[in-house]
Amino acid sequence: MTETDRPAHAWPAPKVARTHLGPVEYRDIGEGPVVVFLHLVLAEASHWDRMPPLLPGFRCILPTLPMGAHRLPADRDADLSAAGLARAVADLIEDLDLRDVTLVGNDSGGAISQVVAANHPERLARVVLTNCDMYDAFPPRMFSYFKLLPYVPGGMALTARALKVRMFWRLPFVFGRLTHEVDGVKIRRWADALLADRAVRRDAAKAIKGFGPRVTNEAAAALRTTTLPFLVAWGADDRVFVPALAQRFCAEVPTAEFVMIEGSMTLVCWDRPERLAELVTEFVHR
Repeated sequence: MTETDRPAHAWPAPKVARTHLGPVEYRDIGEGPVVVFLHLVLAEASHWDRMPPLLPGFRCILPTLPMGAHRLPADRDADLSAAGLARAVADLIEDLDLRDVTLVGNDSGGAISQVVAANHPERLARVVLTNCDMYDAFPPRMFSYFKLLPYVPGGMALTARALKVRMFWRLPFVFGRLTHEVDGVKIRRWADALLADRAVRRDAAKAIKGFGPRVTNEAAAALRTTTLPFLVAWGADDRVFVPALAQRFCAEVPTAEFVMIEGSMTLVCWDRPERLAELVTEFVHR
């Protein structure tokens, strides 16, 4: 595994959509068929910043959901369960009047993508799932300690401080089994956002409390009758979200296609962004 301190992506200025959770920031990059990308927990839109340059001719929408690295806190009474976050994604898509959307999710963002597809499919044309929470793996066993963090006094602040320390990144239950290449700039920026605002830590805790296998199992069951095409593009080296999860999903969802991505762990958009961009482009233009 290598570690990089990549310079921050030269983002356009963020825009804000109104959702039932409150304001949600998003980045709007390029023109063409719309692709909406959903990030993992304790992260924000820059999780996907290697993808837009590889997708010329596409309009890439990268929201920052209130899951721990956001700048705009959700409303105090917001429903930040996976179902509530999925509804916020649908709100954003509707607020921007997006149609024929390709939804792409990774890690916990993939779980939310499944719930969007199950509960709010109206403006979707297709879904791409990269290595992500499915079935009983929400969170996966290795990250089951995440469910305890909101109940530990100061747990979210302690997590943020730990994420700022390079030596922690290599640990298997942090980023050690998620990626071959740890991006230090992103991780520190996400940790800073979590540490800077108590309301952001409150939101992160609420989101994590809302994780659980019931929602992913219900979404998977609902998707057995979907007409939406799914591309399930899975990093072959993943030992957190093992390929058997994806293969089960594709066996149960008749519109799902399985593709293995060699040389990648969980964070496919970090390890093999060029290959993922090729697959997304082919999938959209079929």
